[in-house]
Amino acid sequence: MAEIQYAGEFQLEECTLCTVGGLELDISKLIAEVNIYEDIFRSAISGTISFVDTNDLLGNPEISIIGQEKLRLKLSTPNRDDTDDRNVVVNFTDTPLHIFKIGTKYNVNEATDAVVLHFTTPEFIRNNHIRVVKSYEGEPSEDIIQSILRDDDLIASKKEFYYELTNNNFKLVSPNMRPFDFITTLARRCISKEYDYSPSFLFYETTRGYFFRTLDSMMDRKNPKGVFREVTPTEIEMRDDILSKMQSIINIETTSTTDTVSNRRRGMYGSRLILLDIFNKDYQEFDYNYLTEFDRDIHVDHYNIYGSQKAPVASTAIDDYGNTIGDYPDSVLHVQMIERNTTNGLFNPCWGVRSQYDYMGTDLWLQRRKSRFASLDSALSLQITIPGNTTIQAGDLIGLDLSDEHMTGKYLIRNLHHRFTYAKGSPIHEITMQCVRDTVRQTLPNSGVTKRNEGSSLTEKISLGSEDPSEITF
Repeated sequence: MAEIQYAGEFQLEECTLCTVGGLELDISKLIAEVNIYEDIFRSAISGTISFVDTNDLLGNPEISIIGQEKLRLKLSTPNRDDTDDRNVVVNFTDTPLHIFKIGTKYNVNEATDAVVLHFTTPEFIRNNHIRVVKSYEGEPSEDIIQSILRDDDLIASKKEFYYELTNNNFKLVSPNMRPFDFITTLARRCISKEYDYSPSFLFYETTRGYFFRTLDSMMDRKNPKGVFREVTPTEIEMRDDILSKMQSIINIETTSTTDTVSNRRRGMYGSRLILLDIFNKDYQEFDYNYLTEFDRDIHVDHYNIYGSQKAPVASTAIDDYGNTIGDYPDSVLHVQMIERNTTNGLFNPCWGVRSQYDYMGTDLWLQRRKSRFASLDSALSLQITIPGNTTIQAGDLIGLDLSDEHMTGKYLIRNLHHRFTYAKGSPIHEITMQCVRDTVRQTLPNSGVTKRNEGSSLTEKISLGSEDPSEITF
């Protein structure tokens, strides 16, 4: 493996376009840019590839690039320490990417065009062709998902699958749903076996493979995947150590905005669930309070010298009515009707005798899950750009050492964008990623806003007609 020469260097080891006519075109010398996108809220990666077309590949009838091609792609960071290619190389040679769209075509000169092709994974293409029509009885959720991914009649994927154990044993039917839609629906109801029944399961794909895990699992890491520091451009240029440059932040922007009204309507702070048993003429209410439930979840500061996981992104201050922001369950109301010929075990498994199948009622996951994801949107969010490194992926926990000490700490990579480009003839790899932090470094003040005298109440009936009985002058 060659020695790395500068921060952000990458190697394009293979880039082959396989046409529907059976041709294999090596376009590695024509590449201008490759973009790859990952997101923990998306079940497939996507991207674009831009290349210089000097042979009229799109217009040549013998080649016929029409949006049904495959792309074998392999990229890596030189001089990597990890010898396991699965962890450090973007490798789509065994499972080629699928071209699904011919994008913009730019005319560079009379003999040259710049072409943009959009690609995604073969599993996502397959997902749009088929449906899951099957019943599952008493199988753990991770086994159901694995069977869908591996089944030759369904997704038929050979990629790595990393999963977290669930505490579910469902009996359910997939009613003609697309595989990834069914998996996403299933993930909503899953609760963790390891993290206090956490309902924050997500199914997503990175360049390394598929993941089925909770936010708690992503954040339960003593040491971050990497630590990146905010420095001035001058300081970056003055550094001779390539490793230090690779750990430097090129650009940083604060993208989060706190909207407490929106958070209330989404059920972040508080909500109420009413389960109606129409057979037994019974009902049960479940109230959720973000502040009191906060410590049940693992947060980015679970292991951190820079903060405390006891610091939610909301104050515990008492308002004018004697309540905290989490003491309003009527902010969001959920109602579910259940008809079941039982008198015990309807609402919660610990209240009655459990059947052979696990209880899957919404009281175990709905409110806590909605609050968790709403808090992630309301968390401190930064968009940072760093020199590229093929070991970084969505779902990683990283450390940021920033000039503002209140923002320094661990962050979760929510989504990222790999950008491989050739700037002035040299290969440059940069990563732009959205990083979120669902706690604050210090507990927010809770003394409360001083209550002011709002004056006297006035109730007055509006009189009919003009208040001036004189003649009309206008």
